[in-house]
Amino acid sequence: MPSTTRTSPTLAARVAPAKIRWGTALVYGGLIIALVIVIAVPDRAEEPGFLAMMIGYGAAGVTLLRKAWRMEVRERLSWVLIGTGFLTAAAGIAAVGIVQTVTGSIPAFGPTDLLFIAAYASILMGFGTMPQLPTSTTQRIRVYLDSLIGALSIAAVMWVLVLSDLIQEFSIATNWDRWAGSAYPILDVASLMMVVIVAVRRSTFRFDARLLLIALGITAQSIADLTYLTSGIGKTFAEASPIYPVYILATVLYLSGALIVDRYPRRRAYADRKAPLWWMISPYSVALALVAMLVVKVDGQELATDALVLLYAVLVVGGLVTIRQTMAIRENRILVEKQRAELVSSISHELRTPLTAVVGFLDVINDDQTPLDDAERKDLIGVVQRQAQHMSTIVSDLILLARGSSDEMTLKEEVVPVTQVVENAIHAIDRLSVTFNTEVDPDLLARVDPGRVQQILINLLTNADRYGNGSGLIVVRREGSDLTIEVHDDGPGVPKKYEQTIWERFERGVNRLNASIPGSGIGLAVVAAITSAHGGSTGYRRSERLGGACFRVVLPNRIEGQVLMGM
Repeated sequence: MPSTTRTSPTLAARVAPAKIRWGTALVYGGLIIALVIVIAVPDRAEEPGFLAMMIGYGAAGVTLLRKAWRMEVRERLSWVLIGTGFLTAAAGIAAVGIVQTVTGSIPAFGPTDLLFIAAYASILMGFGTMPQLPTSTTQRIRVYLDSLIGALSIAAVMWVLVLSDLIQEFSIATNWDRWAGSAYPILDVASLMMVVIVAVRRSTFRFDARLLLIALGITAQSIADLTYLTSGIGKTFAEASPIYPVYILATVLYLSGALIVDRYPRRRAYADRKAPLWWMISPYSVALALVAMLVVKVDGQELATDALVLLYAVLVVGGLVTIRQTMAIRENRILVEKQRAELVSSISHELRTPLTAVVGFLDVINDDQTPLDDAERKDLIGVVQRQAQHMSTIVSDLILLARGSSDEMTLKEEVVPVTQVVENAIHAIDRLSVTFNTEVDPDLLARVDPGRVQQILINLLTNADRYGNGSGLIVVRREGSDLTIEVHDDGPGVPKKYEQTIWERFERGVNRLNASIPGSGIGLAVVAAITSAHGGSTGYRRSERLGGACFRVVLPNRIEGQVLMGM
């Protein structure tokens, strides 16, 4: 039987507007009518509100599951979990209605709450596995910490304003009431934490209306749940009086999110979006509100002097930490903008000279008023070709560095004579002003990516040619099973304070502000990236052979033996 595979939707399908079908229109119409009734006639709100909630949750769940199976694998699981949660909530509402109809009365909290707890858990797992969140472990931890600060602050505020009064009622409540009184606040806090994650996340995707609608629905439902919790301990479902308008609003938001779930957000040109500063520090603003409430609570109370000192010290330190976090976010933005400006400046500086030469020589070649013989034309075309190759190398290096990780670099390894790689590197550089001597074992074989290692040598030789005073030395030898490459020059060397930073992108050491010496600070960074991809290490020391700089590259376990005689 031939196998079938699911294909990802095309870009056109991703951005196509969602079609509202007649069934969906009827559901929306019913929800709006129910919302009007429960607001206008609150005494008759139970039947229409109850039915609207069940239909709304069910429609949102069915829509999500139907569309999720045609989505990309990474998102499919998340939306299936959320859709399953909506259907489970609809089943719980149906179960409550059946028991209410059969028995005539049902406690506000009971065994049917197990379905609602399961629905909460499924929705939370769906949110937690969303691929739109940052893929970097460090970024995820940062987002989770920010959201945890906001969620815990919200939880503490809820406790002070709402939940603390429930403790007294637990003494006369049933076991189901105590269990629900403990479980629902925890789940609501977890839900709000997920909402905060959606708010502060920095993703490779543009604004995602799907997540926003679901997050707003969760917020509305959490508010309604907490209100129901405070009024439902020790009472029946009818006596608890759920806030049906808020619940119906939540279902409308859920259904709206489900209808556009197959509208994928577009990817950004940059991985980190530039969100407003106030939006990014919003979790900390909730923490400041928590601090303000604490000050109000302790104001006027008699506390020991030591306790007061510690309390106000904690408050001041907490405020300073929040301010420091705000400044750190601003500094990070300034640093990113500075790096972008340096990148643009480096690209323009590096490409200006060869591009000017290419344009100038092409003008000469195409000028009919300047006759050229075949030899002159060939020389000029050769210059243009070399300059174009130089620009191609610069662009390749920038693309390499833009990837940000050597793990993403693909190596094409093969066993090659080391002398061949060295000779190719020397011949690839046009018009060296430094005379290089070589000390290379002529029979050495190594398993490497020859093109990448040649790139290492070209960058190191170019660096020595730029800063040397006329003499250079290439040393390639084996140290056990490791391949060691050293390039020496007789220049001024690298000042001590720059020895570690010279391997970073766009770092030019003492010449960072010297425009008279060409260079963009990407050559050694490329060397470090290629070396890391081979599992090796880079280093610098003062050259004991020529007195200038010595750049060293070690590629471990790369020696494959000697060239056989006759090869």
